[in-house]
Amino acid sequence: MFESISPFEKNDAPKAPPAPTTPLEIHTMPERFLGSSSASGKPGSPKPKGKSRKILIALAVILVVALGVIAAVLFTDVLNRNSANVNNTNLVINTSTGNLNANANGNLNANGNANSNLNANSNTNEVTNENFNSNVNTNSNANSNANSNTNANANANSNVSNSQAKSSVDTDKDGLTDAEEVIFGTNPSSQDTDKDGFLDGQEVKLGYNPNGTGKLLGSSIVSEFINSLYGASVLYPKSWSLVARSATEEIFSNPTADEAITFSVQDNAARLTAKQWYIQASPSVDATSLTEIATWDGKSNGILSPDGLAYYFANGGQLYIISLSFGLKPTVDSRTTFEMLARSLSVDPAKINLNTNSAINLNSNSNSNLNSNLNSNSNSNSNANANANSNTNSNTNI
Repeated sequence: MFESISPFEKNDAPKAPPAPTTPLEIHTMPERFLGSSSASGKPGSPKPKGKSRKILIALAVILVVALGVIAAVLFTDVLNRNSANVNNTNLVINTSTGNLNANANGNLNANGNANSNLNANSNTNEVTNENFNSNVNTNSNANSNANSNTNANANANSNVSNSQAKSSVDTDKDGLTDAEEVIFGTNPSSQDTDKDGFLDGQEVKLGYNPNGTGKLLGSSIVSEFINSLYGASVLYPKSWSLVARSATEEIFSNPTADEAITFSVQDNAARLTAKQWYIQASPSVDATSLTEIATWDGKSNGILSPDGLAYYFANGGQLYIISLSFGLKPTVDSRTTFEMLARSLSVDPAKINLNTNSAINLNSNSNSNLNSNLNSNSNSNSNANANANSNTNSNTNI
């Protein structure tokens, strides 16, 4: 507290102070602006402002740096963990003769890491410093591994082109097996025995003599069978035996009796084509697997079954079935002979409409009309007239 003091007079003589014109005012400094001594803690010199502000700023910087270091460590750790996931798509195709293996290994790994750090620091100093720290750290990692595994194994055996049985040995590759060369009297070491420019097997299939001139019919190589009921005829090798089982079925057997060709006739009242008839009998068969074929005379059209062991020909009201059996043998000796017999089929036109179905129709219609008219007229007329006249005259004369 300071008081107002008047200056001394020139003669330095003290004088009484004049009376105050206004009441005295006392001003005190706020306690927060007063410093304190290190020893007694009593108010002393004023508190320095610059030092306190620097301390607060330094603490805030240290806190921000620490948070940044922590966030960097966490982010690096997440990256290191996710680097272990690698997207792999493997497609391995192994191709060998007749085998196709396609392996695709697929693993599905989906890792989703989402780290969200929200730090909000608010420091407010009553003096003049007001610091607001807002740190938002969002770390979102999404890893997706999609690998597709497909295993396709397809085996194809090129040695079997279809479901037909193989033919036996054909040394000269002329279309006749060595067993058939004996039947037709041809040379098993020559593809063209009669040197006419046609393979021996090709001539047999078309009905020509492979060991001479002209056609097979009329030669000494084959015989003709005729079914008298249906007027159907076929050619078969003379060295083969014939067994007639019924009026609708015959069997031709080769010399060794291990292969046989059966010839049978069935009624075809609906007059279906051979293909229609076969599909109707076997609806599960693919129509494209049926080979269409015609007889030599072109008058009967038919098909060859998928296994190559049966011919079907339709002509008029009949269906002709010619089938081959070879027992338990692994190969067929008489395939060309079989085709020759089937395609030699000829049908008498006068009997193509023969229908052997026995149908008995018993229709008994009896109409009896009895009309009886009895007219009886009886007229009886009876007239009775009775007239009685009695006259009595009595005359008395006296």
